[in-house]
Amino acid sequence: MQKSFLAASLLAAFLLAGPGAHAQQTVVKTKTKSSRSKMASAAQPAAGLPTPPPALGGAPVPPPPAGGPGMGPGPGMGGPGGPRPGRDGGQVQTLTDVQGTLTGYQAINDEQVYDAFVLRPAGSAAPDTIHFPRHIGQQLTAAAKAGSGVTVTGFRQVGPDGRSRFHFVSLTSGSQTIRDTPPQRPTTPPAEESATVKGTIRELRRGPRGEVRSLVLSDQSVLQLPPRAVEQLADKLTTGASVEASGVVRGTHPGEALATTTPVRVVRAETLTLGGNKYLVR
Repeated sequence: MQKSFLAASLLAAFLLAGPGAHAQQTVVKTKTKSSRSKMASAAQPAAGLPTPPPALGGAPVPPPPAGGPGMGPGPGMGGPGGPRPGRDGGQVQTLTDVQGTLTGYQAINDEQVYDAFVLRPAGSAAPDTIHFPRHIGQQLTAAAKAGSGVTVTGFRQVGPDGRSRFHFVSLTSGSQTIRDTPPQRPTTPPAEESATVKGTIRELRRGPRGEVRSLVLSDQSVLQLPPRAVEQLADKLTTGASVEASGVVRGTHPGEALATTTPVRVVRAETLTLGGNKYLVR
C-alpha cells in the first residue's frame, strides 16, 4: 500500500513538472537565439554605408589621416609633387664674354628709343645685334660711344622663330660696367595724356614675322593697335586709307635714350574711325 502511494506521488510530480521544464527549456533557447541575432546585427554595417575592405594578410586596417580624408600630405602641402622650398622656376645659363667693337646703336621700335647696338666681335667679320633693356639706354650711350672697344657678357638662346639671339647681361667699357638691373619704379605714376590723331596711312610697320605692328600717319604720328584689332581690320588697313583715332600718348620713361632729337608721337588707339565706321579698340 505504501509502495503504491509512493509510485502515485512520483507520477503526479512528474506530470506537474513536465510542462514547466519544457517551457523553461524553450525560454533558454529563445534567449540564446535572440542574443546571436543581436551579435550578427552589430557585425553588419548600417544600411547605406560602405563595407570596409578586409585587412590584407590579417593586418589591421590603418586609421584615416588626422583631419579627415584629403588632409594628408600631397601637392601644395609639402608632399610628393608639391612645391619645393626656395625659388621656383629658376634657370641656370652659361655666360659668355664677347670682346669687340661697338659700331653703333639702333632703335628697333615705334618710339625711336635705343634698345640695341651692333657689336663686331674681335677676329670676326660678322657683326651681331645685341638687344638691351630700354631703361639702361642712357647709361650705355654715356659709357660706350660708337667705335669703343667693349666686353659684352651674356648668353645665347634660341627664340620661338628658331633664330639664336645673344641676351645682354652686362657691358664693360674701360673702367665702367653697365648691368641689366630692374628699372626703378617712380614714386608717383606718370599722368597719361590723351590725344586725337587724323590723317591717311602712309606706312604699315611690320614685326619680325610680317605682322602689322603699327600705322604711320601722314602727320608723322604713329598709331599702335593690338594684334586682335589688326586681324579684324586687316582688309581696311591699307596705304592711303583715311584714319581718325583717339587714345593715350606714350611718354618717355626714365633712363631711355632717344634716337631722334624730336620725340615721336606714339598713340595707343582706344577708338578708331576707318572706312566710315567707328570702332572701340580693346
